[in-house]
Amino acid sequence: MMKKFIVLGITLLLPLSEALAAEIGLGVEGEAQFNPYKSYKTDYSLIPYLGYDNKIVYLDGTEAGVYLVNDDKNELKARVWYLDVEFDPDNARQWAIRQLDTRHSTMMAGVSYQRITDIGAFRGEFSGDTLNTSNGLMATLAWAGQIVAEPVTIYPQAGVDWYSDKLARYYYGISERESAKSGLDAWSPNDAFAPWLAVAADWKVTDNLHFYLQPRITFLPSTIRHSPMVDDNVLADIESGLVWSF
Repeated sequence: MMKKFIVLGITLLLPLSEALAAEIGLGVEGEAQFNPYKSYKTDYSLIPYLGYDNKIVYLDGTEAGVYLVNDDKNELKARVWYLDVEFDPDNARQWAIRQLDTRHSTMMAGVSYQRITDIGAFRGEFSGDTLNTSNGLMATLAWAGQIVAEPVTIYPQAGVDWYSDKLARYYYGISERESAKSGLDAWSPNDAFAPWLAVAADWKVTDNLHFYLQPRITFLPSTIRHSPMVDDNVLADIESGLVWSF
């Protein structure tokens, strides 16, 4: 799950001099997550946003890190970030689904490399769970472009996420114990690749105030979508926010 295209993170293809001008951002960000879990309510969240970037260290909402390489073409960083995937059985309407265990979100840590080219920005990431929640791993390969139509800039994106078997089983598997309790079949997903598409729009309301909107759809692989706790082929979410940059 690729996060976040918030003003300070929207510098994918901007000149370095322009990126340097936006070092601090304050605002609010919201998200609607249409989970693929069976009979499950849509998750809504609204949290404050704080961004800071001095080209050595950065904070971008729910992500923070250190730049190891940072020039106008290459960006290598060590990062920690919040994986906002969770399952709360109290949000399910079906009795059997309500008998399953809670799945918690977690903090991931790893490395990210981005290369800016004439045809867009290419990014690779690798992270692991730091809180022993799933003990899983996740990797991403992605591309992002830029279309400028002042005062709006559009960032089309495409990529693929890889989930290790531990991560997939934690969020989408059903243990033998849960099966006996709920009556659902036990399910143990394998590691999986999940392609996704997204588009981010950054509207420059004023020189300092930006509004952004980013819908994204992730296509779930068969080992996940065939889980008895899943009843959709995709995971969809919409992020938005209002940020004042200094």
